[in-house]
Order: sequence, then structure tokens, then C-alpha cells
Amino acid sequence: MSTATSLYRSRKRKNAVMMALCVIAAGIGLAWLALILGALLYKGLSGVSLAVFTEMTPPPGDAGGLLNAIYGSIVMTIIGIIVGTPIGVLAGTYMAEYGRFSRLTTVVRFINDILLSAPSIIVGLFVYELLVRPMGHFSAIAGAVALSILVIPVVVR
Repeated sequence: MSTATSLYRSRKRKNAVMMALCVIAAGIGLAWLALILGALLYKGLSGVSLAVFTEMTPPPGDAGGLLNAIYGSIVMTIIGIIVGTPIGVLAGTYMAEYGRFSRLTTVVRFINDILLSAPSIIVGLFVYELLVRPMGHFSAIAGAVALSILVIPVVVR
């Protein structure tokens, strides 16, 4: 038996052992995931009903629904898209058609890349400091501004 053949068999054995360990580790991870999801479904499905989605949000401590939160999320998303999409389309069109090699396009592309890589929590903190703290309360406008800031770089790309 040659050295190359024995080396090949040794590596093949090690590969099989490592593959088995990886499959076992993945199986354990998936078992924990299934256990957590099963517990969530078992304990949580009893609290979900049509009333949760159709009733207004009650005062703290009372039972009620999530209609205000759902409606607010929809309104913020629509406003954010309505504001962010035209700005992104205009910037993308300018960069692609009119200012291909201009300095402004280079700067806009750089800022766009930064905004694309910015975590949404950072954008949210920026809008919080810019709008929410001066106003003294949360609003749909502040949420829509944050969403439009997140939409613009995606549309520009």
C-alpha cells in the first residue's frame, strides 16, 4: 500500500468523523429550535384570536387588541415609501444617466453605500434625536422619516 493511498484513507476517515459531528451538532441545534417553537405555539396560540387584530389597544392591565399598532405600522410604512421612493428614483436616475463621472455622483454613491450598511437601529436613534426628543413624543412622522431614510439607499441602488 502506498503512502498516498493510506493518507487518502486517513483523511477520508477523519472527514467522515467530522461530518458526523457536524450533523449531530446541527441536529441538536434544530432540536432546541423545534422545542422553543413548539413551546411558543403551545402556549401562544390560545391567546391569538380575531379580537386581537380588530380591537383597539386598551389601557395598561386590561385585555384588548393591537389594532392601533397595526394601523400605525401600515401608515408609517406607506408614508416612508411615498417619501423615500421618489427621492431614491431621482438620485438613481441622476447617477445613472446624467452625472456618471461627476464629483457629485461620487459623493452621493459614497453616502449611499454608507446608508446601505448602516444598521436600522442607528437610523432610528438618529431620527429619535432629530425629531422625537424635540417634539417630546413619538409620532408616525418620525417613524416614517426613519423608514424613508432606510428606503432611499435601497431604491438608489
